[in-house]
Formats: sequence, C-alpha cells, structure tokens
Amino acid sequence: MSLAQRVSLHKKLPLETPFSVHIFPVHLCNFKCKYCLHSLSNKELKAKGFKKEIMSFETYKKAIDDIAQYENKLKALIFAGHGEPLLHPNICEMVKYAKDNKISNRIEITTNASLLTPEMSDRLIDAGIDRLKISIQGTTEKKYKEVSNFNLDYDKFLSNLKYFYDNKTHTEVYIKIIDIALNDKNDTKKFKEMFIQVADYVNIEYAIPFINELNESAYNNKEFYKCKQGNLEKSQICSMPFYMQVIAPNGDVLPCCSSDIPIILGNVHKNSLKLIWNGKIQNNFLKMMLKDKNKNPVCRVCCVPEYGLQKGDYLDNYKEKLLEKYNEMYNESKD
Repeated sequence: MSLAQRVSLHKKLPLETPFSVHIFPVHLCNFKCKYCLHSLSNKELKAKGFKKEIMSFETYKKAIDDIAQYENKLKALIFAGHGEPLLHPNICEMVKYAKDNKISNRIEITTNASLLTPEMSDRLIDAGIDRLKISIQGTTEKKYKEVSNFNLDYDKFLSNLKYFYDNKTHTEVYIKIIDIALNDKNDTKKFKEMFIQVADYVNIEYAIPFINELNESAYNNKEFYKCKQGNLEKSQICSMPFYMQVIAPNGDVLPCCSSDIPIILGNVHKNSLKLIWNGKIQNNFLKMMLKDKNKNPVCRVCCVPEYGLQKGDYLDNYKEKLLEKYNEMYNESKD
C-alpha cells in the first residue's frame, strides 16, 4: 500500500485482522551480506538463539488455514524474513496454496533473486505471485562480492530478471538497493538506469543498525542515516506488533521481524492465529508497548522506533486512549 493510501494507524486499532502476516519460510541464505545476521559466525548465531531451519509444508498449511478464519482478508501475505525464500523447495506451492485460499489482497516475496531462473519464474507466475520485491547488492560483480560475499554472474542475473519481467502477467516488480551497496551518485544513476528496464518501480533504501552484534560502521553513521531517511521523529512505541504477525519456520508466532525475539506469542501447532492475535499474551505485550517498551530487553535496544516507522504509524500521542481500548478488548473477550 502506498503512502498516499495509508490511514493513520491509531484510528484503526485494535484490529480484528492483522494487516499483514509475514511468513519466514527458511532461516537460510546463500548470501552473507555484511549488514545482515547471516554474516555472523555460527557461534554468534547460536548465542542469539538463531536456528537454521526450513518451514514444513504442514506448518505453512496450518498457518494459511488459520488466516482464513480471520474476519477480513489480509492486506499482504509476505514471504521474507531472516533468509532467502526461494531456497524453500516448495515456495511456488506455498504461493499457490495462499492464492487458492484467497486469504490476502496481495502475496509478496522479498528475494535476492539469485535463484530466479526462467523455470522458477514460470512457476511463480503460474502460482499467481502478486509482487516480487528484489534486493540488489551492487551494480557490479565486484560490489556483490564485497557486500554479500557472493560470486554473481551479473549478465545471467540481469537476463533472468528480464525473463521474469517480460513474461509476468499482473505481478508488480519492485527492485530496491540498500545505500551501502552504492559507491556514489554516478553509481546511483547507474542502478536506476539498469533496473528500470526490468521493474515497475526502483528505489533506494537505507541500512539501519538492526543487528546489534554488527559494528555500526557496517551501516554508515547514524546521524547521516537519519538525514538521508528524512525521518527525524523518534517514537517511544513500536507500532509493528499492532498490525502484523510473523510466523517463524517452526511455527512460532512473533510480534515483529526482529532478529532477537522479544516474545513468543504462541505456536500455530498449539493454537490458531486468531486466538493468538486476540489472546492474553498478545494483549499484554501490546499494553506493555504502550506503557513502556523498555521493560522488554529486546525492545529496549531495537532501532526500529528510531528509524523504521512509516508516517501515520506513530502512536505516542494516542497511548492512553489505546490502552483503554486494549483493556476493554480483552475484558470483552473474557465475557
């Protein structure tokens, strides 16, 4: 949904149905981008509690069947997370199952597209993917190696992107690059000229210090970042858990996309997503977020409220009214 279409979030809360559900199909990646958790050592990943795993189709099917129980369709079902979705052997079947069940207005994949062969493109297009969001890590093979420690055949990569774009039907192709993968203004111009040929939209996004274990130099200077982003407003409340659900590969339901888990709200194999969304654990977490997010050790150090919120999603000025609503919501659910 574009910014022009966004409605101030506080006017919609509490939500009967989350706006989006994020499926993390794999905790695996073939890249090791220097700003990403996959650049950490196995020892560091283990210390974070991060497990390399793949979502079973049984777990996925349970999640989609649960989503069908919500009062409204999702605005977006997004395959993304801490891994490369196209590494999942059943990713096309996953897209098709969600499309066939008509549980979302848009089904989207965020991918590095290194595995987007013509065969994969045909299968995704046939499955009905609505949006393909492609993350670029440089305008040359050398830059890819520097940023992602990946040997990319750039000519083949561009050819594969062109194949998808030329053969897609309704799919929107959005190609983005992170600022630290660009060298200068000329490189920025080169990126736009290269990829507007194979995309409906191209954009530059900005790295934020999302992984605490990584040196901030991997992201650029914080103050410089904020100037580039043009968003100097800091929030005491993270709005993401109020409108999204995240499903980890093992079926755990999480409140956000943080690489450090602030809380496990439930598991799809033990409860339905609707019950979890309306449950006491979720409700108490949201009220904690409204009162003082610093009570949660992960939320206390998370940079998203400082850098990552979209206009219209700031809740600070409405927390008292929202607390009343969430207190009333849980009391009603108990009656």
